[in-house]
Amino acid sequence: MKVLDSINTDVYFNLAMEEYLFKNNLDTEYLLLWKNDNSIVLGKHQNIFEEINLKAVEQAGVPVARRNTGGGTVFHDTNNLNYSFITNQGDVFADYDQFLNPVIMALNEMGVPARKRRTSDIAIGEQKISGSAQTVKKGRVLHHGTLLYDSDLSLLKNLLKTTTGKITSKSVKSVRSDVTNIKKHLTDQTMSLETFKNTLLVTLFPDGVEKVSLTKQDIEAVEALVNEKYAQWEWNYGQSPKFSFEKDCTILNKKGKEIQLAVKLEIYKGCIAKCEVIVDGLVNAKLSERLTGLKYGYGEILHQLEGIGFTKENELRVDCLTDCFL
Repeated sequence: MKVLDSINTDVYFNLAMEEYLFKNNLDTEYLLLWKNDNSIVLGKHQNIFEEINLKAVEQAGVPVARRNTGGGTVFHDTNNLNYSFITNQGDVFADYDQFLNPVIMALNEMGVPARKRRTSDIAIGEQKISGSAQTVKKGRVLHHGTLLYDSDLSLLKNLLKTTTGKITSKSVKSVRSDVTNIKKHLTDQTMSLETFKNTLLVTLFPDGVEKVSLTKQDIEAVEALVNEKYAQWEWNYGQSPKFSFEKDCTILNKKGKEIQLAVKLEIYKGCIAKCEVIVDGLVNAKLSERLTGLKYGYGEILHQLEGIGFTKENELRVDCLTDCFL
């Protein structure tokens, strides 16, 4: 097995790198280590709109990426270490324990009381520190996981907060868990993430391991995959399964009068395919027509609502009105 420690912190690049190495260089097995700047990564079959706080994510400018494996949605930052095992195992899913146990043992040797929880999680007590997922293709296994070292957990909770509206879909749902950082449980509270990573490697491979880097040709192929797939809205948002959204809102106009809104949306391939808005008991065709066909997102809806007279007629704050659709 060869170790590749990525120096790139772009989430799209690192996910594309995984796929490229998984599908190429088939005679080589890898352990990849990588970190991302602030980003959200969801499972292949998930509905992004069910998993994230759209408004908070867009306002924070945090990129959202869809990976090639199943499982739930996770938050990444540069104080979270990701690992990926790429091995040749045959045409069936490998036992998660085969990959989790060495990581758990390494953490235990560092004094962290980590243990397996559920099928694919690592926890300290009941608090999660790692989630993992895997895929198999043509006898090759990709198993990857997170290691929350010293991540911004308050940002994590804010960005992954779900909507107060009702969503109906057949997507894979994330299992929300209480989380903690590994650093908090180390004897040496001054240990940097770099030292932690190196200690993890030495523990996993006490006899040493060959370290490799991407070639220029590899990088060009990975960047092409980023542009073709991983950085595309159609993959990250448009791949979400179709779903319906319903929400009842009470908002105040500038004179303090309550306005009742009932919103019903049908979302297909990330866009509003059908929209019904009822204002104080009456269907508002102007709003419905304006939003139908739009990409479903906070900024897109806000921009459309700013351009119609409805908010002026009712003296409504456009941001409050936009919140009724999320």
